[in-house]
Amino acid sequence: METQVISERIGLVTSPQPSAGLITEALEASASSQRRRWLFRGMRLMCASGLLWAAALLAQKQLTVVSSDQACLNGPITALRSPIAGVLQLEFVEPGMPVCAGATLFRVDNPRFGNVEAMAQLNWLEELVDRLRMETAEAELRYATQEELFKHQEALFKEKLIPRLEYLTEEAKVALCRITLHNRKDQLRAAQTRSREIERQLALQKQAVTTMPFDGVVWSVRAQTGSEVGGQETVLYILDPKRVWVDAFVHEKHAHKFQVGTPVIVRAMDSEETWPGRVESIRAGAGRVDFEQLVAVPAGDLTRRRVAVRIKLESPTPFTAREFFGMGRSVKVTLPGHE
Repeated sequence: METQVISERIGLVTSPQPSAGLITEALEASASSQRRRWLFRGMRLMCASGLLWAAALLAQKQLTVVSSDQACLNGPITALRSPIAGVLQLEFVEPGMPVCAGATLFRVDNPRFGNVEAMAQLNWLEELVDRLRMETAEAELRYATQEELFKHQEALFKEKLIPRLEYLTEEAKVALCRITLHNRKDQLRAAQTRSREIERQLALQKQAVTTMPFDGVVWSVRAQTGSEVGGQETVLYILDPKRVWVDAFVHEKHAHKFQVGTPVIVRAMDSEETWPGRVESIRAGAGRVDFEQLVAVPAGDLTRRRVAVRIKLESPTPFTAREFFGMGRSVKVTLPGHE
């Protein structure tokens, strides 16, 4: 009966008495099929165990790791504005270009300058200087003459040829001439100083040159050479690479673990490179309190129930000027021992 069942399974029922070879092949095929089933069953068990192990590790990491929800490299952006209105002459600068402190960035020329009030004040000061110069010369002559007369009166007084009252009168005249001369000289110096200041102001209104205030990189260029710019109009934005920090936002439940001075580890999202840092400041109310400022990455689209933590880096980032020193790159901030 068993031989007939095996023969029916392999579709070889051709006679009521099958041969011994066919029976042997059927038994071998059944044993091989059973081994394959056990093999696949073991592989499925291994895969399931691996998935459970990975899920357990992920759950443990989520429960124990203290890190930021959002974080990015940030830094201040400085706006360089045109001091006067006129035609812009921009040096060759482009975004990502490093510039040394003191280098000329742009010049503004105003050939149509005509400040009537300043010119009238300058003309009046020039006339005042001329008049004070003449009065000073007269005071010097009067003082020299009076001093010679006083020497003569002093000699006569010593010989007792004139009374003491006349001597004191001549001495007072000399002192008065001396005081008048000093006053005229002070007035002349003040008028000349004011005249030179007005001349410098007029020169600055005709042409102004703007230089780089510190070693940095050009963030963006807002105007082109030959364009008309107005007074206090922004021409360039520049970035200071020495003032790079990390703005991190952590959940309020982890706020007590981030104190001022706490060491942290900053890691770039696109690499395994890390940099040490320390918590510099902590600000609550992210998403509720508007504390934006002129920075590379404003904090306007943050989720609520987050604490804003500013991290001061203790080592420079590997990014170059052409990469804007990594401004805006996403990073991960983690407490040491929780990586």
